[in-house]
Amino acid sequence: MQRMDTNYSMNKITQRGLLFALTFIFVLSCGKKSESADQKESTQKVISETVGLDAFQQKLNAAENPILLDVRTPAEVADGYIEGATNIDFNAADFQSKIESLDKDATYFVYCAVGGRSRKTADLMKDLQFKAVYDLAGGFDGWRKKGLPIAQPAN
Repeated sequence: MQRMDTNYSMNKITQRGLLFALTFIFVLSCGKKSESADQKESTQKVISETVGLDAFQQKLNAAENPILLDVRTPAEVADGYIEGATNIDFNAADFQSKIESLDKDATYFVYCAVGGRSRKTADLMKDLQFKAVYDLAGGFDGWRKKGLPIAQPAN
């Protein structure tokens, strides 16, 4: 009779342990929250690449509503710029706030004189979760050396 009680007790312990384990697994799986729209947005793939002149032009020509961003100083822009570019001076006190105010879903093509400031700008834009940013390797100087069209500011 005592043997039967021992088996009965062991079965009860095993059942309780199994029930506890299943409950624990159930609670963990129910407690997992689905991703919110903000979480999904922050995990979207962000493109931030430094590309050579040929790739820059190809991507620029292929992009739908691209935004060309010149981050040189106004004095540098006075010597010429790539047609259609918007200037936001990298050295200006309000540079970051101007970048933050841009449409993050647009595709940006960024350049400076030789590539340093534009790379830093592209990194900032990547950190801010901009969808697509292409940085021109060699910058405006490379563009000019290749003999590509340069616009002059109106006087």
